[in-house]
Amino acid sequence: MEINSVFLDLVPYLIPLLMIGVGTALDVTSFQNLLTNSKSSIIGLLIQVTLLPLVGIFTSLFIDDQSISIGIIVIMCAPGGHISSMYASLMKGNVALTTSLTIVTQLIAFGTIPFWLNVASYFNENLAVQVQIDSLYLLIQLLYLVLIPVFIGMALNYYFPVKALNSQKAIKKVFTIVTLVIAIGVPIELKDIIFDIFQTSSIFVVLNLLFIFVGINLISKITKINDEDRKGIIAEGTLQNFPVAAAVASLLQINVITIVALNYFLISSILVGFYAVYKSRED
Repeated sequence: MEINSVFLDLVPYLIPLLMIGVGTALDVTSFQNLLTNSKSSIIGLLIQVTLLPLVGIFTSLFIDDQSISIGIIVIMCAPGGHISSMYASLMKGNVALTTSLTIVTQLIAFGTIPFWLNVASYFNENLAVQVQIDSLYLLIQLLYLVLIPVFIGMALNYYFPVKALNSQKAIKKVFTIVTLVIAIGVPIELKDIIFDIFQTSSIFVVLNLLFIFVGINLISKITKINDEDRKGIIAEGTLQNFPVAAAVASLLQINVITIVALNYFLISSILVGFYAVYKSRED
C-alpha cells in the first residue's frame, strides 16, 4: 500500500534534531547510572534489545497485511521513547535507569534495527519478499540519522556547555510541537485509510504491550529486581520511539509503518499512562 503524506515526509528531518538534543544532555553521569546499577541495567537492556523484537516477530506472524506486520516489527525494534522517563517518574520508578537505557538503546539502534529486521525475514517469507533489506545501507543511514547527531550534541555540550544547556529546552519544545502536529495532522490527512490500519493493528499493539508487561514482571521476579527498577524498566520497555520507527519507514519507503508506529505510540501512552497513575496513587 503506497501512502503519500506531507506530514510523514517531515519525520526523517526531525530525527537528527532530536538526536542532537540527546547528545547535549549526555554526560558522565548518564553512563555512571548504568554502571552503579549494573544488574538492572543489563536486564533492562536485554529486555529492550531481545524480548521486545522477539515479541514483535512472533505476533507479526499472525498478521495478514504484511505492511502492518512489518510496522509491528519495526516499532518493537525501535529504542525506548523519551516520554518513558516522565512515565517512570509518575509511577515512582527508577528515572535515572530509564533515562540511561533510553540513551543506550538509541546509540545502538543503528545496528539492532537492521539485525532484527533480517532475523524477522527468516521467519516470515512474505516479509522477505516484500522488503528487500539492504542491511549495510540501513545501518549507514541510521548511523547518519541517529549516532552522528548524538556525537555532534556531545561535542556542543563539551565545548559550549551553557549554550548546549539552553538549547535542550528549545529542541524539546520544537520536537514536542512538531510531534503533536504530526500526530494530529496524519489522521486528518489520511482519514480515508488510517481507520482501517488502526483497526487492524490495534489488537496486535495491545497484545504486544500485554506480552511485554507480563514478560518484564516475570523476569523481574525471577532475577529479584527491586520494585523501583522494575517500574523503570516497564516504562522503558512499553514506550517505544515513534520518530525512529518513522525514520526507518522512510528508509524502507513503507509509510504504513509510520501509521502503525503512531498507533502504538497513542495506545501505549494511554494504557501505560493509566497504569502509571494507578501505581502513583497506590504507593
